[in-house]
Amino acid sequence: MKTILVPTDFSEHALHALKVAAQVAKKINAKIVLTHVHIFPSSEYAIDVSYQKYYRQIIVQAEEKLNDLADMDFLKGIELRKHFASNTPTWKLVCGDLFKDVDLIVLGSHGKGGFNQTFLGSSTEKIIRMANAPVLTIKDLPAEFKINSMVFASNFHDESYPAFKRINFFADLYQSHIYLLKIITPKDFESTPVSEKLLNSFAQRFRLKDYSINIYNAHNIETGIIDFSDEKDADLIAIETHGRTGFAHLINGSLAEGIAKHEPKPVLSIKIPSSSESASKPIEHGTDYENFGNG
Repeated sequence: MKTILVPTDFSEHALHALKVAAQVAKKINAKIVLTHVHIFPSSEYAIDVSYQKYYRQIIVQAEEKLNDLADMDFLKGIELRKHFASNTPTWKLVCGDLFKDVDLIVLGSHGKGGFNQTFLGSSTEKIIRMANAPVLTIKDLPAEFKINSMVFASNFHDESYPAFKRINFFADLYQSHIYLLKIITPKDFESTPVSEKLLNSFAQRFRLKDYSINIYNAHNIETGIIDFSDEKDADLIAIETHGRTGFAHLINGSLAEGIAKHEPKPVLSIKIPSSSESASKPIEHGTDYENFGNG
């Protein structure tokens, strides 16, 4: 079963994400799960009858908005399931067991400069970092969502191979040119012959056809990825995330979060599987549309 999860806060940018999800769903005959989380502020008057009545009214209004959204014309012909939750962080719901089997998460985000703080702030950053499914972050609404070319930025070491299987699905689906991109910084210098060998081995491993190898110098990796993608006018940036949490995340940050936050074009982020997950899932090649996202 192919399933696309779309969290919504009923904002314009969340609507952009839903419209893109609908285009992808129609292309691969996937179903959409549309979910909304309402965070109701705590109150010392929670036991008060009038407070409880107000709470119920807010819930009814939110459910009505969810129903109205699900009835929009662009969703006609798509199997759709609605899910409503309250008083749980969106990222915990999206990354939890309830949605552990979804194949793609599509998130709406503000344009260049930051996230929508009502829903898409720290919650979006955590979803990008922690979700097991690929996360597609959408800012602007294209007339037609298409990926003529994509940038896949990586170190191209062994850990990248399992994540790329899911990225390659989109390249095959949209017949995209893939810019395999290795950023070289002063801090992490690597000679051109070594980088070329990694990139060539990677392309051969996946039997890529429509691709190019690119080695790009920049002061830091995030700037290099964004500048290269802008120069090539790529339609999408695909990148991995290590899913760091706690102290490790404070020290290392997340490149995927930074790219999604500062780059206006769509960003597809994939969490690198743990070593145990990678060992249990052999790398396969080709496109299996019936098992989209299960790699």
